[in-house]
Amino acid sequence: MSTSFMHMLIATTIASSIAVLLVGALRKPLRRIAGSQSAYWLWSLVPATALAVFLPAASRPQQPLPGTINEVLSNTVMTVAASRAAADYMQLGLAVWLLGAFVIAALLIARQGAFVRSLGRMSTGPDGVLYSDSIVGPMVLGAWRARVIVPTDFALRYTPEERLLMLAHEQAHLQRGDTFTNIAAAAWLCLFWFNPLMYWAVGRLHFDQELACDALVLLRRATGRKLYAGALLKAQMHPESSWRTPIGCHWKSSHPLKERIAVLKYSFPGPVRRMSGVAVCVALCLSGIYAVTIASGAAPLQDTSAASAPNGVDWKAQSIDLDIQRQNVHDVLMMIARKTGRRLIFSDQAQQKLKKEQAQTMMTHFVDIPVSGLLDVMAKIGGLSIKQSGGVIFVDVAR
Repeated sequence: MSTSFMHMLIATTIASSIAVLLVGALRKPLRRIAGSQSAYWLWSLVPATALAVFLPAASRPQQPLPGTINEVLSNTVMTVAASRAAADYMQLGLAVWLLGAFVIAALLIARQGAFVRSLGRMSTGPDGVLYSDSIVGPMVLGAWRARVIVPTDFALRYTPEERLLMLAHEQAHLQRGDTFTNIAAAAWLCLFWFNPLMYWAVGRLHFDQELACDALVLLRRATGRKLYAGALLKAQMHPESSWRTPIGCHWKSSHPLKERIAVLKYSFPGPVRRMSGVAVCVALCLSGIYAVTIASGAAPLQDTSAASAPNGVDWKAQSIDLDIQRQNVHDVLMMIARKTGRRLIFSDQAQQKLKKEQAQTMMTHFVDIPVSGLLDVMAKIGGLSIKQSGGVIFVDVAR
């Protein structure tokens, strides 16, 4: 159980990390060509490739594909399985991951609660907007019952035109459901807390989210760029609470203001360019999913094709538990044969070799390890060549 889970965790980490690097390289060029909203949608590639790990593998090629995710993971698992403490290592890794996920989740919840408390006592306006003395710019807080919060002196601090643009920005967050995206991003950090790349990715995701809302508001009000930039600068120049909520959308930018204002100068892409951006995002997601399923379905190093097994069943890919207590290689091979229902045939040379080494026993416990891996380990320990045909396992000395 722990071995399979850790195998999937490593696979999703590899797939999502490659996707993050790809998004990081493409987001700025795509923003210039197809607009900020396309660059924001590009982040969907990360969960798409990670979830693709759990999809059924695509058809396997005839020859092994070197360097694929499946091959790297298979070699890693086989190496770990060869050690006598393999199960303990996997259980320890699972315990460390669970502890880290719990700690990060607790920190995010505490951070959210601390920010809400920092807002102090809030009043509700006639339009349903909340007012707080602790902020200098509007924001959206919460998810299922998200509310817009503005500073108490909102009407005095900003001009009517600025207030109109700022509230339109927050309403865009609500319409797009960005707070739910932020919840998913926070949960993602809890799952992949050990990957530094994900912290950078979440920060860039939030920035692209703000740029996408900026673009949406200005697209509807093409004459408000200068006012918009002025409102951003005005909010940035005033001190504000140092707490930043993970489940919320802030008007005040936590990223370089210069970059955000520079993006306001971009020309709005036409319908063709915007549709091309959507097409690029969809194509990349589909390509990422296909690449992961192909990599997961690549043939392993050993010959475990279903055609070589009886009734087309790939029995060597099955996982079994094996408790070895002072037994030699011959005894372990017999145990594997009994558990898999195979016949075991030794060559004369193999029998003589194993008879001489009867005193060399081992003690270990394999949990949820593929039969192919166990046979490979026994072959290396005993200096043997192990092959199978139909329902028979042939054991010979290594040549």
